[in-house]
Amino acid sequence: MKLFGSKSDPALCKEREFEDIYNRYARKIYGFAIRLSNGDAYLAEEILQSTFMRLWEHWDELKDREVVLQYLFSSAKNTFLNYCEHETIQHIYQEYILRHGDEASGESEEKHDAASLESYLREIVESMPPVRRRVFVMSRYEHKSNREIAQELHISEKTVEVHITLALRELRNRLND
Repeated sequence: MKLFGSKSDPALCKEREFEDIYNRYARKIYGFAIRLSNGDAYLAEEILQSTFMRLWEHWDELKDREVVLQYLFSSAKNTFLNYCEHETIQHIYQEYILRHGDEASGESEEKHDAASLESYLREIVESMPPVRRRVFVMSRYEHKSNREIAQELHISEKTVEVHITLALRELRNRLND
C-alpha cells in the first residue's frame, strides 16, 4: 500500500500520513524503548522522538506501511545503541581522566588527552577486521541504519548487528586494559 493516498497536496499528504503513523506506532516504539532502556522513561522518550525525527528525515525513501514499522523498530534500536556507545566512551574518558588526573590539569592538556583518546579509538577501529571496521564506521560515523548497511554491503541485518556488537565489545575490552 502506497503511503501517499492523494495527489492533491504532497506536503499535506505527507503530514497526514506521518501523523497517522505516529498515532498508530508511537506507543509500540515507546514500549520497545522502555524495555531497551530498562524502564528509563526519559531515555525512552528521547529514543521515541529521535526515531520519529529520523522517519521524517527519511520519509521519501519509504514506499509502503509494512516497511515503516520495521524501520521504526530498527531506528529505535540503533538510537539506543548509539546512546550506549556514547555513554561507554564518556565513562571510559572520565575513568581515563581520573587515572591520569595529575597529567590532565589545564585546558590544553584536557584537549590533548581528548585528542589522544580519540586517536587511540581510531587505532582500535583500524585494527578491526575489514568488514567489522566498515560496518562500525558506517554505523557510528556515517550514522547509517543496520538496514542501510546490510543493503550496501550485501549482508544480512543480523550480520550487521553481530559486527557492531563485536566491535563495541572490542572497544570496551581494549579501553579497559
